[in-house]
Amino acid sequence: MAYRSGELRLDDPDAGRLRVSGDGYAAAGELVTLIVSPDVHRFLSMSDDEVAEASAIDRRYREALRRVYSGGQWRPPHVDPAAAPAREEVAHAVGRLLGDERTSRLHRLSWRIQGGDALLDDGVPDVLQLTAEQRRQVETVAEENEREYARVLAQVDAVRGRQAARTSDPELVAVRARRAHDAGRARLLALLTVEQRARFAQLSTGGG
Repeated sequence: MAYRSGELRLDDPDAGRLRVSGDGYAAAGELVTLIVSPDVHRFLSMSDDEVAEASAIDRRYREALRRVYSGGQWRPPHVDPAAAPAREEVAHAVGRLLGDERTSRLHRLSWRIQGGDALLDDGVPDVLQLTAEQRRQVETVAEENEREYARVLAQVDAVRGRQAARTSDPELVAVRARRAHDAGRARLLALLTVEQRARFAQLSTGGG
């Protein structure tokens, strides 16, 4: 998932101007990154107490992942079965915090931001009725996307090392990460049928 370690800024038709940060725990656009964004707080009209609880959800999630990876190699959480319980707990906690209507709005926002990456979210494959083969392909392509994203970042670091004075502009990372991000999303969405893509578009815009 792109923008795993950076800030994503976008103009959303429903939420307005959004700033969301991602890191090695979760990419920008996942529920746990959205609930700690001040822009999302305003979008959902969250109270001070709800904002505090959102921070606690984020903290518990990070603590859980630190335990998961304390004795082994890090893997992208969204493709690592060992991280699934922590991700599922975030979804349940967000639902309890926000209630059905606002949770639904948050999910739609998340899916719009994530695009094809949303196929890795719990429930989306079921709603879209992905076949067993499609689910296998989603997992395979997601792993390939992560490797490609890591390769792009490694190339950027190598270029910076050779030409630090000329390539220190942070836009270098943003542009190349965005390209890798968009290409990865496209590869995932290409796994869907025409009908499934239309259904996903309805889900992310609240049309169904």
